[in-house]
Amino acid sequence: MAKKNVPYDDSFGLRSDEDLKRVEKELGTAAHTLPLPQSFFLTSILGFLIASILTLSGRISLSWGFAFCLVFVMMFIASFVSITPIGEDV
Repeated sequence: MAKKNVPYDDSFGLRSDEDLKRVEKELGTAAHTLPLPQSFFLTSILGFLIASILTLSGRISLSWGFAFCLVFVMMFIASFVSITPIGEDV
């Protein structure tokens, strides 16, 4: 017996398996966007350095400086996670 394709239900925010497979086929998976560009890596380094210098000099408050530094550190980690070895297809 075939499973019925249940339409999207707003109350639960869930989609059927067929809908998810169709969207993944159309849009692709996250693996197709890897690796992140080098400009993303460079932006994370420069952003962290600028935010930390501005925070330590007192030009921006400690809470804003921490928030900016945290975002740039997460960008830096994401750029390392996305690195794939040369010649290996994803």
